[in-house]
Amino acid sequence: MISFRRIAPALTGALFVTALATGATGWVTGTAPLTDAGMLGFLAAVPLMYWVLITRTHELTDEQLNAATKQGYIKALDHVGQGLVHVPRPPSPGQCETCGRHESPADVISLDEHRRAAPHITEENRAVP
Repeated sequence: MISFRRIAPALTGALFVTALATGATGWVTGTAPLTDAGMLGFLAAVPLMYWVLITRTHELTDEQLNAATKQGYIKALDHVGQGLVHVPRPPSPGQCETCGRHESPADVISLDEHRRAAPHITEENRAVP
């Protein structure tokens, strides 16, 4: 059995062309009922046309799905390859990258000079590694 989705584009196209021809014939001959029938057919065909176009844009073919999958794999391999090739340098502690001297940059606060003994940690409650 043929579903409505398969015959809807042809049916909608035929209704649209027939309604347009009927309305144009009625307009040229000056026949009001023929023009009204053409307008009614046209108004019936437009929502069907929208439905056909919307359902067609939401359908994927197998070729489109395979192409999207292949493109995704290629992009993933490219990202992995760039990650392996362009490994950033590990930061060198205590050396300024911009000036090259062995001093900390101005926006880095050294914690060594601010450490204090915690008064709440004693030998009894200290975690043993």
